[in-house]
Amino acid sequence: MQNSLSIIIVNWNSGTQLKDCIKSIEKAKKDNFDLKEVIIVDNASTDDSLNNIEDTNLPLKIIKNPENYGFAKACNIGAKGAKGDFILFLNPDMIVFEDTFTNLFDYIYKNDRPEICIYGIQLLDENGNIQKTCARFPDLWKLIVRTVGLDTINSKIFKSYRMEDWDHKETREIDQVIGAFFLVKRHLFERFKGFDEKFFVYFEEVDFSKRAYELGFRTVYVTEAKAYHKGGGTSEKVKGKRLFYNSQSRLIYAFKHLGFVKGLILMGFIYFVEPISRTGFLVLKRKFNEIPELIKGYLYLYKDTLKTIKKGIK
Repeated sequence: MQNSLSIIIVNWNSGTQLKDCIKSIEKAKKDNFDLKEVIIVDNASTDDSLNNIEDTNLPLKIIKNPENYGFAKACNIGAKGAKGDFILFLNPDMIVFEDTFTNLFDYIYKNDRPEICIYGIQLLDENGNIQKTCARFPDLWKLIVRTVGLDTINSKIFKSYRMEDWDHKETREIDQVIGAFFLVKRHLFERFKGFDEKFFVYFEEVDFSKRAYELGFRTVYVTEAKAYHKGGGTSEKVKGKRLFYNSQSRLIYAFKHLGFVKGLILMGFIYFVEPISRTGFLVLKRKFNEIPELIKGYLYLYKDTLKTIKKGIK
């Protein structure tokens, strides 16, 4: 009996990327699974990314949110109507290959176990290089290493939660995979009540994977299936806001999973050390034009300090 699949794509001003993503889904082989629907959840886009989007043979559904609810909430909205045995949360900056889905389901049919909750696949950049998209569950030290930037100096000595020290060339069980291609069993996604909507964007998949892991479920990274990932996506256009949401989500995760004291320690590093290290890296790379956005991001963060703490400990 074939498995069925629902694909959910959250869109926010993704331009032509969304159309390219949908075209790639349309061209992909679907011999060994049943594609129930492709659900696009639009977070009040103001560009033309939805224009003529229904010109496809795919079973397409479009949900238009009245405002930008963020990634986690938009995913949950899409998942409420999903009918597939599996839900694939797919970023609009993804291009799947002809054999992406069939190779992935071939692997699942041969190797799936009840305790596997999440599957990720090998993602490639525009030059065909493997992107290092897997991660460990963050503890305080790994978060500090990433915050200060020590892993960019030597990822083998200073290991952050990002698995930069591993070549990503073999299939294996890992802590968590990137949310750009995040395949989860629908009954487990519903059992765990979806993504935590306190995460506006970033770390929602880390939090979900952590909660699943603590209940005995696992994540598998599958190299038999591959896809192209542009990376950056629409957040490239709003670097200040991206920095704010990334920093805020790290703090919410720390307060929620590591405790209040460790959350405060991380906050000290993010608020006072990270701005200096980030500015230093920009100066070294002569990216002086990005410094105003950097400042803007931290001003957003300082302004929302109490809200961030409340979200983490609530």
